[in-house]
Amino acid sequence: MRRKKLLLVILMGMLCVGACAKGNVPAGNMGTVSQAPIATEAPDVTETPEPTVTPEPTSTPEPTATPEPTPLPEDTTAPELVLLGENSIKVVARREFTDPGFVATDDRDGDLTASVQVEGEVDVNWCGSYTLTYTVADAAGNTVTAERVVEVAQPETVYPEGKVIYLTFDDGPGKYTEDILGLLDKYGIKATFFVCGTRNTALYKKIHEAGHSIGAHCLTHDYDVVYENDEAYFADLNAILDLIYENTGVRTTMIRFPGGSSNKVSMICPGIMTRITEKVTNMGFQYYDWNVSAEDSVTKVTEEILNSMIVDTPKYKYPIVLQHPENRKFSFDAVEDFIVWGLENGYTFLSLTPESPTVHHRIKN
Repeated sequence: MRRKKLLLVILMGMLCVGACAKGNVPAGNMGTVSQAPIATEAPDVTETPEPTVTPEPTSTPEPTATPEPTPLPEDTTAPELVLLGENSIKVVARREFTDPGFVATDDRDGDLTASVQVEGEVDVNWCGSYTLTYTVADAAGNTVTAERVVEVAQPETVYPEGKVIYLTFDDGPGKYTEDILGLLDKYGIKATFFVCGTRNTALYKKIHEAGHSIGAHCLTHDYDVVYENDEAYFADLNAILDLIYENTGVRTTMIRFPGGSSNKVSMICPGIMTRITEKVTNMGFQYYDWNVSAEDSVTKVTEEILNSMIVDTPKYKYPIVLQHPENRKFSFDAVEDFIVWGLENGYTFLSLTPESPTVHHRIKN
């Protein structure tokens, strides 16, 4: 028993020391041990709210001054203007001319091509020299100018090689035109038809589609009308040119004067042939006389007509033969024999072109 009491006293002492250490038992009561009451509910603990912190007012910063841009030096440099193509161009008269173009640039303003101004015109219907002036300026007023010279001229003559014959027929179409086209096709050769406007104009198309050349002779073939004065001649010429175009779609530049350039029937208007031969040349037309004649306006004998052509053709390097077979049976009958003679003697029959060698008679009026 004494041992149990001793253990109890020691245990109670230990409990008192623990309570004092935790602050639950006052120092003067260390000898008394009492049981702490057991709490059945959690104590009401009210949390103290955190104080609201008012932010210090933010001051607006002073704006930063934008530095002034460094001024560019004064623009004293003109744009660059480049002409495309050549600065000197040759154009064949009565053919379309298209400006090759240009490019303009500036070191500050960039592409100025659309601002280029072009002064001057090119008249392809009149031979001569034309100057086109190109000008462009930049925003600073610097200006640059360039020039192009356009020469409108007759085409360069192309001389064929070998033995050739240019067989030409005047005053058609007529009764024998289609027969002549058949002969030309039969022998695989080409010819040139200088047509009138009082004939069967529907045959213009057949002539063209067969691959032959077609040239303007006259509308009426009335010398008194055609050569009444300069204006009358050009009215007649323009009328036949329009007829050819309407029927073939071809704007021919090849012409033959009624009676040839050396005719005397035009004497009703003194000096007209001198004036109009010069003018048609300046206008870009090519006129063709002849150096071999079938003489079918002089004789009606077929053998004489054929002989005239055979005798005179070898005299010329580029013989241009005149014949009127489309409305004259005696002349038509000589066509095939002459073709056969030419082929057997090594000739090539060619149609005239604006580039072909031509023949001009001596003007007599």
